[in-house]
Amino acid sequence: MKRRLQALRELNLRTRIAVAMLALVAFSAIVVATLAHFAGERLEEEINYDLLAEELTHYEHRLRLDPGAAPLRSALLHIYRSSDIAELPRSIARLRPGVYHDIRSDGKSLRILVRDGEFGRLYITYDVSDHERAQNWALLVLVLGVAGTLALTTWAAFQLSRQLIGPVRTLADRLSNIDPSERKLRIGDDFSNNELAPIAKSIDMFLERLDGFVEREQAFTATASHELRTPLAVIQGAVELLTEQQAPGSPSQNALERIQRALREMSEFTSALLSLARESNAVDLHTAQCDVAALLPRVIEDQRTAAPDKQVILLIESGKSLFVHAPDSMAAMVIGNVVRNALQHGTGTTVEISLQDRALTVRNPGGISETDLPRVFDMRFTTRRGGHGMGLYLAKRICQRFGWDIGITADTASTTTQISF
Repeated sequence: MKRRLQALRELNLRTRIAVAMLALVAFSAIVVATLAHFAGERLEEEINYDLLAEELTHYEHRLRLDPGAAPLRSALLHIYRSSDIAELPRSIARLRPGVYHDIRSDGKSLRILVRDGEFGRLYITYDVSDHERAQNWALLVLVLGVAGTLALTTWAAFQLSRQLIGPVRTLADRLSNIDPSERKLRIGDDFSNNELAPIAKSIDMFLERLDGFVEREQAFTATASHELRTPLAVIQGAVELLTEQQAPGSPSQNALERIQRALREMSEFTSALLSLARESNAVDLHTAQCDVAALLPRVIEDQRTAAPDKQVILLIESGKSLFVHAPDSMAAMVIGNVVRNALQHGTGTTVEISLQDRALTVRNPGGISETDLPRVFDMRFTTRRGGHGMGLYLAKRICQRFGWDIGITADTASTTTQISF
C-alpha cells in the first residue's frame, strides 16, 4: 500500500488529477451498479415469493371446496402434493418447507416454495430460466455501460486535467525561460485572463523587489570596486617606492616583502568577491587566461607564512604549463585557500602538492570526521578556533563560476583536496 501511495505521489499533477477523477467516478459507478443489481434481485425474490404463496393459498382454497381438485399445471407454474410421488421430481421431493432459489431440475432453473398445511406438504415451482437469461443480458449491458462510462470518464478526465494544468505549465515555462540578467520583466499581463492571475501578480511583485535589490547590489559593487582598488593601488605604489629606497638586505626588506604579499592577497580577494557579485563580468572573466603551473610557486610562497614551520613539497612536471580561462587572481584565490587550509589544519610537518595533467592535488596529514566532511564547503563552517569559514566556500564558488571541479576526500590519517581544471 505504501509503495502504491509513493508511486501515486511521483506522478505529475495532470495524471494525479485524472486518476483522482477516474477513481471517484469508477467507485460511484460500481457502487450504484452493485446496489441496483442487488436491489433488483431482492425485489424479484419478494415478487416471486408473493406469487408462489398466493398460488398455493388459492389452491388450498380450491381443495377446501373440492378435495379432488387437480393441482395447477402451466408452462411456468407447477403445484405438487406430497401424495403425488410418481409425478414429484426427486430433486424437489427431498426439500423441506421453505423458499428455494436456483434449483436445477430437467435443465430448468426453478424458484420453489414448500409449505406444510391441512392438505399435507405442498410444492410449487416457478420456471425462471427465461427470466435468468434476460437478467444475464441485462447484467452484461450494465457491465458494458459501466465500462463505457469509465472509458468516457478517462478521456474526459485527461482532457479536463490538460486544461487545468495547461496554464500552470505555461507559467512554469515562462519562468524557466527568464534571463537572470533581464531587468524590468513582468509576466502578469500574460495571465490576466485565467485563474493564475494572482500568482502571476505575486511573481511580478517579487521581480520588482528583485530588480531593486539587484540595482542596489550593482551600485554597491561598482562603488566598492573603485573604493577598494584605489587605496590598495596607493599602498602598493608606496610599498614599491619604499622597496626601491631600501638597501638590499636591510632589516626592513623582509617587512616590506610581507606587506607586498598581504597586498597581493588582498587584491586577489577583492577581485574574487567583486567578480562573484557581478554576473555581468562572467563573459569578460572567461576571456582571460593564466598559467597555473607558473602561478603555483608564487601562491605557495605567499601562503608559507600561515605555517612557517611546515615543509611544502611541490611536484610539477618539468616544462609543463597548464593554461586555464580565468584571471590570475581567480586561480590564485582558489589555490591559495586550499593550500592555506592544508597548512593550518594539517597535523604533520609536510604538505604535498602535485600538478599532473589538468588536476592539482594537495595532500596533508590529519583526517576530517565523517560528520564534518560533507560541510567543509559550507559558508562559515570551520573546525579551527578563530576561523571564519570563508576560504573553502569562496574556492567552491569560484570553481563553480569557471566550471572547475573541487572535492575533498579524507580518512583517519590524511586529507586530500583535488581541483580539476
